[in-house]
Amino acid sequence: MSKFKTTFYTIETGKIPDLKRPWRLALLADLHNKSYGPDNRLLLEEIRKNRPDGILIAGDVIISDRKKQEVHKDAAYQLLITLAAEYPIYLGNGNHEHRMREFPDSFAGEYESYTRLLQSCGIHTLVNGHFTLQIGGAPVTIYGFELDFSYYKKFTRKPFYDTYLTDVLGTPDPEHYNILIAHNPVYFPQYAKWGADLTVSGHLHGGIICIPGIGGLITPQAKLFPKYDAGYFEEQGRSLIVSRGLGSHTVSFRIFNPAELIFIDITSKMSC
Repeated sequence: MSKFKTTFYTIETGKIPDLKRPWRLALLADLHNKSYGPDNRLLLEEIRKNRPDGILIAGDVIISDRKKQEVHKDAAYQLLITLAAEYPIYLGNGNHEHRMREFPDSFAGEYESYTRLLQSCGIHTLVNGHFTLQIGGAPVTIYGFELDFSYYKKFTRKPFYDTYLTDVLGTPDPEHYNILIAHNPVYFPQYAKWGADLTVSGHLHGGIICIPGIGGLITPQAKLFPKYDAGYFEEQGRSLIVSRGLGSHTVSFRIFNPAELIFIDITSKMSC
């Protein structure tokens, strides 16, 4: 896997009424320590060419292997250092980062090393936290939701209890434009109900094998034909964008399912 495709989405919102131009965000997910050319040169060139105002990272930048007690990280760390010098970055954990934190005896201080790197680079690390900024004179709050590791078990789907997001993140201000970085897209209806105007996710790797006219075949939890495999979805008037991911682990092939870099243009909704 040496190539990726670039996908663009545009989302209109009435919550940011005075944007003079689109607010562009790059979305990276599931890098899994992949490097496109030396020092990720090809990926960096594509990001720079499209001039984002900020970068959302939806988890799994590294590979954590509990059986081998290894973390594959060098290419990912170098990419984060380079990007953070050029763009504001808003980062949420995926299950691979969470695994390092959940099982510290297997990873010998790796999670602490990871968080120190993020802090030293000035990356906004949103692990069940949030950050508010002003865009076009309007408040935008970006949340990062770390789903408990028990929700990633294979061959099962754990129920998502009604107050989970509120218990962890609080209640979002409905006057803000609220972006939720949630690595696993499976629970999108709950994210939308909670109040996320835009959710960005990855995790499913596009279903690994994409069957034309049907969609992705299987999830990392071994569920067939996932609903939110990749692309744009809408429920309750709220949006979800799911990345096919940039890297891989365990299953290293893709069929009709290219790796993906995404750009999201957020624009002001035109009044009638």
